[in-house]
Amino acid sequence: MKKILPEKYIKEPTGYPFSPVLSIEGKEIVVTSGTCCDDYDGQIPEDMETQARNTILACEQFLKEAGCGLENVFNVEVYMKDLDQWSDFNKVYREMMPETLPCRKALQTGLLPGYLVELVMWAVK
Repeated sequence: MKKILPEKYIKEPTGYPFSPVLSIEGKEIVVTSGTCCDDYDGQIPEDMETQARNTILACEQFLKEAGCGLENVFNVEVYMKDLDQWSDFNKVYREMMPETLPCRKALQTGLLPGYLVELVMWAVK
């Protein structure tokens, strides 16, 4: 179970889709490895929105296999090749991530060739 602390942070105070602090209750932590995603033909999409969507879907599948889902995610680590694509990533993230939004950090870093984004998700079940 995730709960925002204090309640005054329910609105997005910065305009970005994340919770600044969460209280987590649960018995087991599930963590995905750093996940990048190609399309399902083995090709790497060239645009951020498709890579973001495919990567979130891949993480969701890993979480389901561990007995939880995106609603159980309390922390997301976002690694991006270029933070200038932050708004494209956030557009997809807002569409796909359920409330209460996880805490989150983002870093610009080198990634494997062709990839624009990599995610690590932490969930509780």
